[in-house]
Amino acid sequence: MLSQINYLAVVIAGVGGFIVGAVWYLPFTFGPLWLRSNPHLLQDMESGGRWQRYLVALACSILQAFVLALSLLYVGRNAGLGTALVAAVLLWLGFTAAPSLVDTLISRRKVAAWMLDTGHRLLAILVMAFLLTAWPL
Repeated sequence: MLSQINYLAVVIAGVGGFIVGAVWYLPFTFGPLWLRSNPHLLQDMESGGRWQRYLVALACSILQAFVLALSLLYVGRNAGLGTALVAAVLLWLGFTAAPSLVDTLISRRKVAAWMLDTGHRLLAILVMAFLLTAWPL
């Protein structure tokens, strides 16, 4: 099964998902709204270790692309873009949106922050699904 994975496509999809996050949280997109929803994070972001966090985020994005690629193999090698996007949305809904909403509610975090974060995650996984279907797995 692992030999059927196109690892270059996985890395490209992971980088694509990472870029979605980079653009999503820029000062001229959703960054200011996100910071207003999470005011404690501004101090954390300025405290250092930014590049280490970005490297971890990139590695996690590549890992997510790898798991998505495995999932798409199970769906079927020739399923097409539509099926890949539906699979990505279902994976996002079950393994990102739902549990993170529970975490948000229990930790009394603002729902607006959850919406921003899960919106980013949805777009990122859709971009990954698109990029993974652009190359054969």
